[in-house]
Amino acid sequence: MKCPNCFAELPSPTAYCLHCGSKNAIGSGLFVNGRSVHLFFIGKHTEEALTFKLYEEEESVRNTFEIIAERIHERRVDEIYVSGVSEDLIEKASEMLKRVALSPISIYITDPFRSAEEFFKHLVEHLRTVKELRKVDMKPEDKVHGAHSTIIGGRDGLKFIHKIASSEYVKKIVPGVIEAKGSAIGGGVRFKLTRCDDRGNIRGLLIDGATVQEIHIVTTARNKEEGEIILRILRGLIEN
Repeated sequence: MKCPNCFAELPSPTAYCLHCGSKNAIGSGLFVNGRSVHLFFIGKHTEEALTFKLYEEEESVRNTFEIIAERIHERRVDEIYVSGVSEDLIEKASEMLKRVALSPISIYITDPFRSAEEFFKHLVEHLRTVKELRKVDMKPEDKVHGAHSTIIGGRDGLKFIHKIASSEYVKKIVPGVIEAKGSAIGGGVRFKLTRCDDRGNIRGLLIDGATVQEIHIVTTARNKEEGEIILRILRGLIEN
């Protein structure tokens, strides 16, 4: 296999090219079913699938994920979508990836799927669509606008807003009116992304005890379909 940019030899179709520094993988995904781990790399022109057996011993599981971390680093991908047949397996796989990662990586937790094949199909569709999404190159602090400059939740509230603003698919964040509910919802400062409208813009709720603030997020989406994809990406950002 040769690099499509400089034609140097590559060890795999989606490998990072050490000669010209080009990435040949646009994204990756991991699916766990308890008996094995399926690792997928989606390239610019092709896809690659690797399968690893899982054994019960904790040391063996860690060794397997260390090998997976090496394969991820070899492609220089900085995002991975993690799924599986159950939420428990997904959570365990995500935690293990965080511990053994060889470089900074964003881990996006998805809903469970019945099979690796079903997950792979959705992963390819998602990443190919994301590749077509428009992006903006702005400082996160320049994206916050609106008459209501106060953001509830102190540092924790600002941390959520800055996470959302760091996305290249977010053009503007407009803090809304602050409302006091009758009783505290509990759980400290929280941020919920609720829905996107027909234009692809997203509504969020910043919650601090009994105080709730609506947050309007203007995205680069051209329609609701693209907005739904950005909504899933932003939910992943909040969970990281």
